[in-house]
Amino acid sequence: MKFRLGSQWLDDRSSVTRLLQRVLDEEGPSDDYLFDLDKDITLFHEGDTLNNIYILLDGVVQLYKKKPHTENNFPVLELKSGSLIGIAAFTTGLPSLTTAKTMQKCRFLRIPKSDVDDLVTKHPQMGRYLDELILANLLERFRQNIILQMKLDSANKQLKDERNEVKQAYRELQEAQNKLVHQEKLATLGQLVAGFAHEVNNPTAALLRSADTLEHQMRKFMVRFYEDGKSDKYDEMSFFEMGKMAGFPDTSTIRERSKTLKEEFPEAQNSQVRLMAQMQPELIQKLKVINEKDSDKLPFYLDQFEFGKMFQNIESAGERIAGLVKSLKSYSRADTEDQYEWIDIREGIHDTLQLTSNRIKFYDIYTDLPEIPKIHADAAGLNQVWTNIILNASDVMGKTGSLDIRCGSTEEDVWVSIRDDGPGIEEEILEKIFEPNFTTKKTGKKFGLGLGLSISKEIVNQHGGTIKAENADEGGARFTVRMPIGENSGKNG
Repeated sequence: MKFRLGSQWLDDRSSVTRLLQRVLDEEGPSDDYLFDLDKDITLFHEGDTLNNIYILLDGVVQLYKKKPHTENNFPVLELKSGSLIGIAAFTTGLPSLTTAKTMQKCRFLRIPKSDVDDLVTKHPQMGRYLDELILANLLERFRQNIILQMKLDSANKQLKDERNEVKQAYRELQEAQNKLVHQEKLATLGQLVAGFAHEVNNPTAALLRSADTLEHQMRKFMVRFYEDGKSDKYDEMSFFEMGKMAGFPDTSTIRERSKTLKEEFPEAQNSQVRLMAQMQPELIQKLKVINEKDSDKLPFYLDQFEFGKMFQNIESAGERIAGLVKSLKSYSRADTEDQYEWIDIREGIHDTLQLTSNRIKFYDIYTDLPEIPKIHADAAGLNQVWTNIILNASDVMGKTGSLDIRCGSTEEDVWVSIRDDGPGIEEEILEKIFEPNFTTKKTGKKFGLGLGLSISKEIVNQHGGTIKAENADEGGARFTVRMPIGENSGKNG
């Protein structure tokens, strides 16, 4: 189809109004169809049946569409001179889809539909003009719809981008909040450890001093006792000394030894047999000689050995408490003002193994920790890295398993490798386990602490290092941490 008047119908639709007025003037004065309205006057409402055709000669009309489930009207299209208003209702006979309202003083050609039919019959060219006017209006509205759709797509894209930015900002805010909480927990831990160490160190030191004094006094008493001739000379003090040096045999070893000793010392009580089962072989031989000469003296020598064991237990317990306090202080660096210092990371690994001993006491622990260069690092932060990895391995393996912990160095860095003998990590989640809040525990698997590995990666990154997770060829999962040494070590950035 071609426009009889070419593109001017699209470029200047007001020209059609002049043609239509000319046709109407041939029939009679066109003033009979002229219709003026002031500003803010409603021409028709949405849902009205239109019995007239409205051609805008001058002014601006805004079309409104009512929002669903509300009484609010939303502006959808602005019409200028040359526009056919109510085109859909006019051409289809259906109720109006929109409400038309003048935005300024307007002039219309308002032609009743019955007159349009008569005019088209008498003046066929008017029908052609109306057809082209209708088509021109439809094309213009189609063009406006395309523009609106492009604007809508652009707005949707911008909204999507902004929504993604908000999501990213929220994730970063959550991460920052989690890090702040984590840092606050570490600071609180340091304060608690400092207070705990102070409160425990004093009684522990007093306990060890008292035990040392008591042992010294007891030795003096035993020497005088033996020199006064009140005891036979069978190296009595050797039982006390050997008791202090006796080890801690496991339950099965004590049970097996007790069976044999019960046969050799049938008169001894069960408690005495269990004590003898912890003696060194040379003491057992001395007891046999003593028992053959005077079995009544057997309890005396057993008491000497048990005295030594008691002192050994006191010293061992006190030293273990002191060691735990030292490890706690070293782990959290509660007594260090500057977080970054030159450290031997092997010490942090030993501290971590001691503090997690309750979780890994039934594991086979293999360590290969040769001497390596010191690095400038946050010891407490790295200790948390080792803790997170070891506790993850513990979650995977359960009550029994094995850990293989090694370290080494190159010219540029030191490395630590921690491998468990668990089921390994599924390939599809290998790249996700360092993401914040990622965990598989909710699915029934025990791998991932949610924040632990994410924080571990952040700590390593802050040192300019790397952390990598992989499935070992020997089985299980292996975590490898690499930290720069020399001028490259220390806080990154």
